[in-house]
Amino acid sequence: MEAAALADDDEPDLFGTETMAELCARQGQAGRAAAIYRRLIAASANAPAAWRQRLAALEKVAPSGPPPTPPPIPREALRPVPAPAPHRPALVVRQPVRSGQVVHADGDLVVMAPVNPGAQVVADGHIHLYAPLRGRAVAGAGGSSEARIFCLRLEAEVVAINGVYLAADDMDLQWRGRAVQISLRDGACVIEAL
Repeated sequence: MEAAALADDDEPDLFGTETMAELCARQGQAGRAAAIYRRLIAASANAPAAWRQRLAALEKVAPSGPPPTPPPIPREALRPVPAPAPHRPALVVRQPVRSGQVVHADGDLVVMAPVNPGAQVVADGHIHLYAPLRGRAVAGAGGSSEARIFCLRLEAEVVAINGVYLAADDMDLQWRGRAVQISLRDGACVIEAL
């Protein structure tokens, strides 16, 4: 019996319930809904009249014959999708960065202690400074113009994003000692309040 139903409908009987038939109908799959009702009626000696009525309604709207063949997929769409870059956890520095030291992170950098004058923190991604920045900070060193520097107290000698620098002499004095974020906009470093 099941083999005959499969041959008639070319659908395996995975979820042959009235609920599934109605779900298929609501999703615009009238042919599948009709196939489920046919199997339900064939399997039940006392099939409700409502099933037969619903089957008749579905058969009026269900396309006859096999479903249309989808258009071929363009060759360029078949290229393998590159895997996303693996997540790199942020480098966290808990000790003060002293004059002459350079700390470099391949991804984001989180600094929990002061960056003293003459010290430099560099990250390919964002830099988060939860202490005074008195030295230099370079974000986006790996070429990211979307990188930002977040700083709780700006007293920097130099800040840079993706090779665009802003020296202390060029910074507006209103930002000194304040919590700021520094981003790259229209080819220039822009300082804004946090």
